[in-house]
Amino acid sequence: MDNNENIKAPTEDERLSDREVMEHTASIWKYKPIRDDGMEMHSEQHTKYTRVSQGEIFGARVRGKNHKHDGTNCDDWFETAASDDLFIAVVSDGAGSKTLSRVGARLCCEGAVQYLKTELALLFENEADITSKLSSDISGDEFMYACKKLAPLVQEAARRAFDNMLAHFKTLYNDEQCRDVLGRKPLLSDLYCTCLAAVVIPLMVDGKQQCFAATVQIGDGCICAVNSKAPAASCLRLLGEADSGAYSGETDFLSEKTLDDTILAGKTRICRGEFDAVMLMTDGAADDYFPADPMMKRLYLDLGLNGIVQLRGIVPRKEAPAPIEYPSVSKDGGNVTLQYAKQIEQDADKLWEQRDCLKSRSLQAYGISLGDSAEKRLCVWLDNYNERGSFDDRTLVLILPDAKDDKR
Repeated sequence: MDNNENIKAPTEDERLSDREVMEHTASIWKYKPIRDDGMEMHSEQHTKYTRVSQGEIFGARVRGKNHKHDGTNCDDWFETAASDDLFIAVVSDGAGSKTLSRVGARLCCEGAVQYLKTELALLFENEADITSKLSSDISGDEFMYACKKLAPLVQEAARRAFDNMLAHFKTLYNDEQCRDVLGRKPLLSDLYCTCLAAVVIPLMVDGKQQCFAATVQIGDGCICAVNSKAPAASCLRLLGEADSGAYSGETDFLSEKTLDDTILAGKTRICRGEFDAVMLMTDGAADDYFPADPMMKRLYLDLGLNGIVQLRGIVPRKEAPAPIEYPSVSKDGGNVTLQYAKQIEQDADKLWEQRDCLKSRSLQAYGISLGDSAEKRLCVWLDNYNERGSFDDRTLVLILPDAKDDKR
């Protein structure tokens, strides 16, 4: 008789909860500094914050637990830019199996953002009424004219990102150190990465704040817009769709194939609505909040509970459940205390309808702060939140149009 026949599956009562698993596994991960592999090194983490007259944009990138455990580089990158008229954000995740993918991710973001900064400045200079057209009747000719000016720019930004990778590849191909590190001549596929880009333009439409967004998404990750004042059924709008590769668990990457005109058009989204936040993230964060609808609502509430975005409601008082403390996988070690929306209510839609009452469970209610700035708090949270089966690099950029200046 097969001995396996005597092994019974655990009952519902016998299965460990997510929290019990986290408490068991949190201390297993070890921290190792980044090992120099002879090629370009990324920093352990990176943050950026910019405020303009119409809001703020900030982001953070952190090295995943798996890379920390192995002493290897983070493969993510992000770049942002902002003016008094608009916000630009690009995030990228290098293909994990490729030695140079982190370089590709950086080149992708830098190339796309530089192109968008230049071309959008020219557009606003040459088309002084572009914002007015975007604020016009959404079914009218003026609005469609403005869309036809902006959508091609985010598509071209993806092409310029690839061009930047291609130009650098030609240098790497003749680099002896690169050949020694790889043990062969480099391939263009060694630079492969995802590309998620967004242009967000704040508007006033009939006396109400709205935003226009044009996005392109090549590969996995997530781009979404949130209206924090709307009910659960209408507060979320996904602005991209994650690609699937040839095999389960794979994704498409920025390449000549994915930049085909027809394919790229299918990866482009434009929208206008009363949303007050746009989030771009690599799959390290997006996969922890899957499926995106409704789980991006839980992510936004987690950001609120941990002091990264503002929750509405009365001055907080302590209410159960209390925040949770886990060991930090970092050079300094120690423990980090965070609050988790899912321990308050598992159903993301039900929790969303309670959002104005969540301050009493937030870190603020317990007198805990993750840092003295929004980007620092985001970085600490990204680096330390625990999710079952989560160990990848994490990058998240937040665009908050017309956010009030609270001296972050």
